[in-house]
Amino acid sequence: MALPAHVRATACALVSLLCLPSRVLAQEDDSFSHACGLESPDAVYVPLPGPRPHETRWRSSEPPLVRREDPPGGVSALSGLPQTRVRTGALSGKTIYLSPGHGFYRSAPLGRWATQRGNTNDVVEDLVSLETLDQYLMPMLMGAGATVIPVRESDLNPHMAIVDNGREGYSEEGAAELFSTASPNSGWGPPPSPMGNAVRPFQLGDHRVLTAASTATARATWAPSIPADGYYHVYVSYGADPGRVTDAHYMVRHAGGESHFRVNQRRHGGTWLMLGRFYFRAGQHPETASVVALNDSAEAGSISLDAVRFGGGSGAIGDAALGALPRARAEECARYHTQFSGAPPDVFAPSGTNALSNERNDDVSARPRFASWLHEEGEDAIYVAWHTNASSNGTVRGTEAYVYGPNPVDGTYNFTGVPGSEVLAQSLLDELKADLQREVEPAWRVRNLRSANLGEVNPRHNPEFPSVLMEVAYHDNALDAARLKEPAFRRIAARAFLQGIIKYFAVRDGVAVQLPPEAPPALVARNAGSGKVEVKWVVPPDPDGNVPAKFPATGYRLYQSADGLAWDEGTETDSTTFSLSLSPRATRYFRVAAFNAGGESFPSDVVGVRVPEAGGSAQVLVVNAFRRLDSSLARAENLSVYDLGSPLRALLESMNDGTALRRHGDAVSQLGVAFDGATSEALSAGLFTPVGYRVLDWFTGRGGVGGAGPDAAEQALMRTFVAGGGHLLLSGSHVASALAAGGPADQSFLTEFLRALPGCSASALLVNGLSDRWFPGLAGSLLDDGLRGSYPVGVPDALIPLEGGAPVLGYAGTGSAAGVASTAGGHVLFLGMPFEGLVSPARRTYLMGTFLARAGVLASAPTPPEGEELLPPGAPATLVGSGAPCSLDRIPDSYVNAETGCGCRASGGTASISSLLLLLIVHLRRAHRRSGFTER
Repeated sequence: MALPAHVRATACALVSLLCLPSRVLAQEDDSFSHACGLESPDAVYVPLPGPRPHETRWRSSEPPLVRREDPPGGVSALSGLPQTRVRTGALSGKTIYLSPGHGFYRSAPLGRWATQRGNTNDVVEDLVSLETLDQYLMPMLMGAGATVIPVRESDLNPHMAIVDNGREGYSEEGAAELFSTASPNSGWGPPPSPMGNAVRPFQLGDHRVLTAASTATARATWAPSIPADGYYHVYVSYGADPGRVTDAHYMVRHAGGESHFRVNQRRHGGTWLMLGRFYFRAGQHPETASVVALNDSAEAGSISLDAVRFGGGSGAIGDAALGALPRARAEECARYHTQFSGAPPDVFAPSGTNALSNERNDDVSARPRFASWLHEEGEDAIYVAWHTNASSNGTVRGTEAYVYGPNPVDGTYNFTGVPGSEVLAQSLLDELKADLQREVEPAWRVRNLRSANLGEVNPRHNPEFPSVLMEVAYHDNALDAARLKEPAFRRIAARAFLQGIIKYFAVRDGVAVQLPPEAPPALVARNAGSGKVEVKWVVPPDPDGNVPAKFPATGYRLYQSADGLAWDEGTETDSTTFSLSLSPRATRYFRVAAFNAGGESFPSDVVGVRVPEAGGSAQVLVVNAFRRLDSSLARAENLSVYDLGSPLRALLESMNDGTALRRHGDAVSQLGVAFDGATSEALSAGLFTPVGYRVLDWFTGRGGVGGAGPDAAEQALMRTFVAGGGHLLLSGSHVASALAAGGPADQSFLTEFLRALPGCSASALLVNGLSDRWFPGLAGSLLDDGLRGSYPVGVPDALIPLEGGAPVLGYAGTGSAAGVASTAGGHVLFLGMPFEGLVSPARRTYLMGTFLARAGVLASAPTPPEGEELLPPGAPATLVGSGAPCSLDRIPDSYVNAETGCGCRASGGTASISSLLLLLIVHLRRAHRRSGFTER
């Protein structure tokens, strides 16, 4: 459906306000209007599908689509697992159709899969919007009680397992007469692979029907073969009908325990409905990896049993020429997701299922059409699209909001969309302006509300409820793009969306505004003796920065885990202290979320304990000071095969998701040693002092905020601890670099206490123990590059031992020291790389155990791991980054060691303070000229 020539010309002239850079548009021969999402006001569209057969008006007395249940029975306000919150809150009873905009599509002109937006400033809109909504906005909305229906796949996990009724992995228990089979072509069935353009997977199979009872007398179980350890979204499908119960009982059995849900099966049938996000392990027994539907209900009626899906998977739709997208299905555009999710062709392919060249065009209309198709009369819903913008010259900045109007994108306002859209848009604009100007940039520009003939908010695609399209920032502007790459900006902007939506509904409904709280910023878990464990935290700050807090937490949920990955349903308390009893030798991890009437926060960072033997005490204190979460931790992904270069991917689980302490705790626990755990903020908050421990394991990962090293108070604490006979393990990629760039006190701590200087900033992905030093058995140990279960270690510090310090670890093939040992009352082991960055758990345990033996905690060092690890295919043998002193204009000749390279003397020699004085002076002068260290 091409635009009239005069409209096309106007739109092209206005590219600076909305659309793609011209070099990207040149790749396609589709109409420019659809590249921008513009649609002619007089265009003719395929009629919207009518109401589905099961649809009836949603009664106000009906419960929400999904709600979590306390296992003993009775729907409660429990939140469940971190980032899977479905609970009461400010948005309970509301449905949010959420659009992250563009995604990969099949381009006939290019003959390959392509994104709809190119790479500008290392940002691809198709990916950054997805990352932000799936990792921030969607869980925030769920935490506030909303039912969230994304128009693209929301699970970033490329693994998937589907179990269909009647097929492998499916089983039934109970009297046979309670079960029956619905008619053919009424349920999900396995589609061909790749799935063709016109295939409707929810018409390829049938579904079973189970009669409800007042108590559970029958059940159905879906037990998948989980392909890999990890977090999976769990989806159920069913055939909706007025005769179904509104409280169908589903139980998800996962590695952390059981989570129970009630689903209103009169609504939203014939598609995938997400229950939550859970951790599963490959090869687990059905008792810990399955979904069970039970027939207990408070109503008379039936329960539909169709397919259950675990994970997002990779591309499903394709053809013989291009095949399916060989990437996470979450990266596909909405056109394919809506087809995969059961929508009819007049939703996902209004241009026709044989019109491959129009699939990009159809993606725009498929998003609102899918929402309209699923939405049922009486359902209280809104549609929100998150986009980033681009101009013709890269000079435009700021935030804009669009509602529908029969005008091109020219900055005018002529609203003709669904009533309420303009009020919602203004609420979002107001909140974004307040929050971004308060927390990001005081001069951040937020423009007045605009209208345009944009397909995504066109009432001819979705005439049923308010719709708004937000352009959060300009990805082709270097300053805005730098913001978009920052996790903090994404979180603040997503929270502004959440709060703007809450305020919109509150004003419309005439109720008081209730905003969810923030997460507790400081947390400690300690052994209190006789098997008692005490967890303490501090009151979180107000979400809008008010003092005193306008929306304080009224309660907390303490989540527990045996391994820091798989979490239980949590325990509620109104105190900031929680005590429990654990068995001797038990290891337990904790994280805390705050809640109030508005909803529940994200969870805190993870802390943990191992309980000692009877009569014993914790010997080790593990402190997490890893506070860096910025674009420097993002991983550049090579997408040159899609003509995208290497954009940055900000995936929290491979950056800093707050769980790093579990790797330290696991190493200590494997050695049978008791430990306590804390965040560094817990010490500064006065929650406890490090007294009575023999070892302090303080880790900074890739640094504090902005890469900072230990501050003055933390340095004083470490000095006092070691002077009193304690032993310190200090690790992190940039401790030496950050201290060297600091003031005289920082430099003194580095040279006089840690006995080291930063070296060449050249390191390898393999770390070796030196044959005549502390860790002779640590040969060829691999560091994480962000692809092996943790975050990328970046370019860690190469260390130069000073007098009193000795190299004990080296970077393979570089001659650079990775670890320096010294004694200042107790032992000090200073690692220039993150301890948790070692990929192998066995090697982490060996390194920790050998140090604990030195500290006298263990009678002897553990057995060294066998053999050497190999570099992964394609991984660089040596990483080189900016830093000092090898970035100095000139290195003193007396400092260079011709045999081992840049003075690192991995063979065991040390450099004296006098021989390095000139180097330090030059380095400090250079550090003063820099404002700090940056890295990529």
